[in-house]
Amino acid sequence: MTFLGIDCVEFGASDLKLAKKFFSDWGLLCKSFTSSKLVFETQIGSQIIIRPEASKLLRPKISPDSQFREVIFGVRTVADLVAIAKELSVDREVEQDEDGTLHTVDDSGIQIGFRVWTHTLEKPQVGTIWNSPGNRRRINQVSPVYASATPFKMGHIVFFVPDTKRAEDFYRQRLGFCLSDRYVGGAGVFLRWAQQSEHHNLFFIKSRKNDVNLHHIAFEVNDVHEMLGGGVAFSKKGWATEVGPGRHPISSAYFW
Repeated sequence: MTFLGIDCVEFGASDLKLAKKFFSDWGLLCKSFTSSKLVFETQIGSQIIIRPEASKLLRPKISPDSQFREVIFGVRTVADLVAIAKELSVDREVEQDEDGTLHTVDDSGIQIGFRVWTHTLEKPQVGTIWNSPGNRRRINQVSPVYASATPFKMGHIVFFVPDTKRAEDFYRQRLGFCLSDRYVGGAGVFLRWAQQSEHHNLFFIKSRKNDVNLHHIAFEVNDVHEMLGGGVAFSKKGWATEVGPGRHPISSAYFW
């Protein structure tokens, strides 16, 4: 099974206009907006989909206070979908849409899906040039300045779960995910879907409430300049930040 990225995350909402403002202010590209469906995209085309919370097209909530409904992972080929369906249908129901997308529920009760990846993959690039003591590479050039952020893709998704070991075992033993890091005592486990990927693509945190819930989705941008520019712009539009800006030591990532 070859996983390539987070293809789509779906939510319900009590107010689609407010949801539209939130994700637009965050920097995602609004592709369509109707009374029944709101679609946003990252630069590569992966999507955030929001429907009215009463929509019959939505998957069940994972907890009463959460509007998260499903995360869909992208795989390389139809053969990967066949392998996933064969593996998971042994002990759970696996639905398949007309377009081939699979839908099921993991061992923690999280609604998950799988479909063939059709989006762009990042290409090697020089990246942002940094100066440091004794290493002056950017000479007579202004570093990038961003008035806002335009997320490139969704890099990882994080959930609260009652049992991190159970969550880990499902993705490692059934879907072939790899262990990246863990916090001691079952407090958290970081997984990636390939040996060479981001530090983590999936992270489970031990829930203090013994429930299942979405913690966050990471949207990747070009560099720390875009992260700061996007965060400042988001704050100026009236949104409050719960944590950040900051740096996550274990994954060497800056965040807002």
